[in-house]
Amino acid sequence: MGWTAWTISGAAIALGVLVIAGLAYAIVRGIGLKRRIGASGRAISPLADGISRSLSQIEAGLARAEGGAAELSGEIERLRVPVAELQVIGRHAALAFGEIRGPLGWLAGIRALIRHRAR
Repeated sequence: MGWTAWTISGAAIALGVLVIAGLAYAIVRGIGLKRRIGASGRAISPLADGISRSLSQIEAGLARAEGGAAELSGEIERLRVPVAELQVIGRHAALAFGEIRGPLGWLAGIRALIRHRAR
């Protein structure tokens, strides 16, 4: 059985039809994919814009928070000296109350005794 011109021609035509059908199928599927990608891109674009705006708002908030933290640290440092001074004054006041409490205790006791006897 030999290869004749009709057999080779028929095989070439069948191969051509299969290649053309395959290319047409690939082109149709590619166009459909391109449309779906475009639709997905249009659907995702507003979400991405919203996320981008939210991120910029978060970054601005973080910058404000960092500025506030630096300002707060400065205020804390500024108040350390007056707090230390108040602690020293408080210790001295506590010692002074201890010194005064002794004589006042005697005076309060005498006053209570006078009231008790007056009854």
